[in-house]
Amino acid sequence: MTEVYTMKKLIWAIIAVVIVGGVGFVGIKEYLNVYRSDTAYAVVPATPKKTVTRDSDGKKVTDSQGRQEYSYDYTFKWVTTDGQTRTVGFEQSSANPTPLAPGSYVKADVSKTRVTKGPFSVNAKDVPAKVLQQLK
Repeated sequence: MTEVYTMKKLIWAIIAVVIVGGVGFVGIKEYLNVYRSDTAYAVVPATPKKTVTRDSDGKKVTDSQGRQEYSYDYTFKWVTTDGQTRTVGFEQSSANPTPLAPGSYVKADVSKTRVTKGPFSVNAKDVPAKVLQQLK
């Protein structure tokens, strides 16, 4: 009887380890895709249409003073400092957003799926030469 009980405990322990390991693996993979970022540069495309900002439920978003927020939804073609390219969007929103200057250069920290920091305007001379070649 104790052998069967011990065997059941062992099987449950193995199942628990597999489940915890699987969840951990998926969590780490998701973290690396979403939050691990690299420095990247892009050329600002033409100014997109200014739209009303909406939340994930489709409701209009207002700021802390009750003013309607508006957005510019950009799609950037980023080039990282090691030459990788990524197409990642960025939404600039506020009650009175100022669009980025088309044709100018921006720098940001970019993961595989999102901009994690930035974008910030930079001069062409501040863009690494090999990145600048890829952007042109």
